[in-house]
Amino acid sequence: MSGRELTARFDPAAVERRWQEAWESAGIFRAPTTGSGPTFSLVLPPPNVTGVLTLGHVLGDSVMDVLVRSHRMRGDATLWLPGVDHAGLSTQVEVRRRLLKQGVRLEELPREEALQAVETWRHEHESVIREQIRRGGFSVDWSRYRYTMDPAMQRATTRVFVDLFHRGLIYRGERIVNWDPRLRSALSDLEVVHTEESGELLTIRYPWADGRPGGILVATVRPETIFGDVAVAVHPDDPRHSAAVGQKVRVPLTDRVVPVITDPGIDQAFGTGALKVTPRHDVLDFEVARRHPELPLPPSVLDETGRLESDWVPAPFRGLDRDEARLVVRNALAAAGLVEKSEPHVHSVGRSERSDAVIEPRLSTQWFVKVGPLAERAVEAVRRGEIRFHPDRWTPSFFRWMEKLDDWCISRQVFWGHRIPVYTCEACHLAVAETEPPKACGRCGGERFTQDPDVLDTWFTSWLWPFASLGWPEPSGDVARYYPTTVLVTGRDIMFFWVSRMIMAGFHFTDRAPFAHVYYTGMLRDDAGRRMSKHLGNSPDPIAVIAENGADALRFALLYPNPVDQDGPFGRASLDAARHFLTKLWNVVRFTVGQLPEGLEVPAAGLELPAGTRLEERWIVSRYAVTLEEVDAALANFEFTRAATLLHAFLWHDVADRYIEVAKGTLAGDYGEGAARVAQNTLAFVVERTLRLLHPFAPHVTEELWHAVPHTGEFLAIAPWPKAGEAPRDAPAEAAMGVVFESIRVFRNLRAENHLAPAEPLRGWARVGEPEAARALREQGHTVAHQARLAELVVLEPGAPDPVDVATSVIAVGEYFLALPKERSASESEALRRERAKLSELLAKTRARLGDPGFITRAPSEVVREQESKVAELTERLRRIDGHLGEPASESPT
Repeated sequence: MSGRELTARFDPAAVERRWQEAWESAGIFRAPTTGSGPTFSLVLPPPNVTGVLTLGHVLGDSVMDVLVRSHRMRGDATLWLPGVDHAGLSTQVEVRRRLLKQGVRLEELPREEALQAVETWRHEHESVIREQIRRGGFSVDWSRYRYTMDPAMQRATTRVFVDLFHRGLIYRGERIVNWDPRLRSALSDLEVVHTEESGELLTIRYPWADGRPGGILVATVRPETIFGDVAVAVHPDDPRHSAAVGQKVRVPLTDRVVPVITDPGIDQAFGTGALKVTPRHDVLDFEVARRHPELPLPPSVLDETGRLESDWVPAPFRGLDRDEARLVVRNALAAAGLVEKSEPHVHSVGRSERSDAVIEPRLSTQWFVKVGPLAERAVEAVRRGEIRFHPDRWTPSFFRWMEKLDDWCISRQVFWGHRIPVYTCEACHLAVAETEPPKACGRCGGERFTQDPDVLDTWFTSWLWPFASLGWPEPSGDVARYYPTTVLVTGRDIMFFWVSRMIMAGFHFTDRAPFAHVYYTGMLRDDAGRRMSKHLGNSPDPIAVIAENGADALRFALLYPNPVDQDGPFGRASLDAARHFLTKLWNVVRFTVGQLPEGLEVPAAGLELPAGTRLEERWIVSRYAVTLEEVDAALANFEFTRAATLLHAFLWHDVADRYIEVAKGTLAGDYGEGAARVAQNTLAFVVERTLRLLHPFAPHVTEELWHAVPHTGEFLAIAPWPKAGEAPRDAPAEAAMGVVFESIRVFRNLRAENHLAPAEPLRGWARVGEPEAARALREQGHTVAHQARLAELVVLEPGAPDPVDVATSVIAVGEYFLALPKERSASESEALRRERAKLSELLAKTRARLGDPGFITRAPSEVVREQESKVAELTERLRRIDGHLGEPASESPT
């Protein structure tokens, strides 16, 4: 079946919308709910409703769609489940900014109005995200769309919290957390951005407590926290401070006395090697204090907004914001003669990704998950290969991270998110975790309870995504059929915060790994090498890019030519190259359609070539068979850019530049009706199968073109994936046509090097060493002559004399001669001498490498053999050149 008319020019806007609507109307992306046989499933990493999709999202989605579409075409029951993430804190921050522009403070709204403002934001951005996915042509199953705060996800999240609470894996305790004083909430490590910033390093003298002169010198960038000090610590092996250990010093600007202690965690190279220990406001200081239980635990000297507080802070400094306090305290220290030195200092500063406030390490009472017991099975699964990372270079990073896990802080001091299901009896203060609000207290019978005001970290829902999105913990056919999922595609930046936690959750709650493979995409960078991000403003809106270039061009540009698993540039050049490739594909199919007779059908099972088929047909069918095998292998190994590169090269070079150009005469009937019919069948088969292979990479244009060529079926999107072995491999044909194409290249180069007019018909000669190569040139002499614009091609016998007045080229295949006007032939000898000098230099370098014992010892055997073959080839080429120049032959290889 065929017949769709193709316009002369490829216009993606006219094509893409039509097929997106047709696919969705036909429901071909809806995964079957029943049946048997192989399955392929994956979940879309749910984008946050804080904003819209970026090009980074489109990169990951493009990779996923290659997998999904190819497996659907292979006949697997295929599910790609979409959804969005409520992104609790992040969304609340964005809504707060919007309201501030309207002169409204989110914190002053009644809870119901604040929740409605967030829901309005969510609906707006969720609709944009869904439209972006549709415009990209991504083949998700919309019938299974999920949201991390829909009722089923709320039930799953609550059940998980209660389960872990009752198992003792969730607890409430004091830990140092990332505190955002602007948002007044704890943050995850992922929500903290570290940058190098300039500051002032002060060296402060802590006077001896007994009043004698001197004291110990301490370096700090945070003098405002000095009021929370409980000790000064030095390294036990630091000789500079050995005499001070055990002595007492006075905390500057206060009357408090603290000891000088030793601790192995002190960095001797920083400052003076002496550290002020402020347990409530520094991670390292907190750990030092934990190792020294004799030290008192001070009150917090900074409140939740970052202002100095507590009785430990002298009255003149209380209420100062930390930035203002830093300057005021510094000046007070200087006035007291306690500042020994001040110097510029560049150090890493953590800022909130949401508010840009400098993060305050703060000892805070929060809810935590004990991750140690959960991590063991996750590590073992990766170690034994039950879960594989692609590329494998990220596996060691996973192990290093999992070895040093801290307990996970899961509580957030915001209102948008899943409420923590802990209820405290107002009578006896018993705290219980329940899936539903309790009716009566199990200890005192009280009936009044207060629910914990905090909400859960967004990741606490996201780590359940692979199975909860399928319906867990309720009985679910989707869980039974599609879980565990097959693969997860994501960015490496959330390997630890999301991927590792999903693996833990999968084993703990389902007793199975949540996926078998994890593929990490690289990071897109702009032309200046900067990572593309919404914050830098260098990541264009995908819909705008699609409107200008088309979805297929964007998708292909993201997959080719830069490796998908590496960081790389993305810009105008990539998009132009993709658009040119799709235009080339369009033109190839238009040419093909014009060559095919009415009623021609492409065989469903494969192509059989009759005896006597011409060499070029045997060659292109064999090249197709090789390309199919290599593309299948690349996809199986998650080598998406390699697969795209193979298809790009096959379509552009093998089909368009070579086969079609060579076969035009045959298609036109120059070699008889039978040969033309074989060429038509071959061209139709190769082009139709190439459209199938390219479909996962550029779905819209291939669907459009497939309907213009002979085909069977309603949609290319569900046409069978080509099978290995459906077209014959023909190594002799590939070798023979390799000689033909190399001969064409050599004659074209000779013409260009000698500045001869492209259209001027010139005589050519060739002398090749292998009988098969000579036979191929005799059979295809007309092809070489036509493509290289030769008047005729003469294939010389091995002993035949060289022609005269010619330009000469000597390559591995043989010797080539192109007739020159007589006045040009003298310069050819000089050109050969230059060529001989280059080859002699290369031969000397290659022999020197082989003569190096270190190279022979270290290099793989195949590399050594390659260098030995190179010596033999160069020696033979030099021998032939010397023969043309009438000079003594080069020595044989040693």
